Amino acid sequence: MKTFLISSGITVILWIAEDLLCTKLKNPLWGGLIPLLALAFTIYILATGIIPFNNTSFIVFLVLNLFITEGWISGREKYKKRQKAELDKMKAQDIGD
Repeated sequence: MKTFLISSGITVILWIAEDLLCTKLKNPLWGGLIPLLALAFTIYILATGIIPFNNTSFIVFLVLNLFITEGWISGREKYKKRQKAELDKMKAQDIGD
């Protein structure tokens, strides 16, 4: 149970960090750090045999990496929408003046 709570806490912290990096920073590479590190960690775990490489472990790690990458993509979309909304608001103010 303790391991599950620690893992859940780390997951929540990484998810919040990923969301902040993707949605607040201009450069998309900052948000790509966590998915890249997750992929590298997955390759390391499977290549060194810490977790045996089989269909089940491959599918689990594939789904986790896809989930993390999807979070990066959706965060960038949020950033672009926010930027567009701010630009539209500035244009509306310019027209009104």
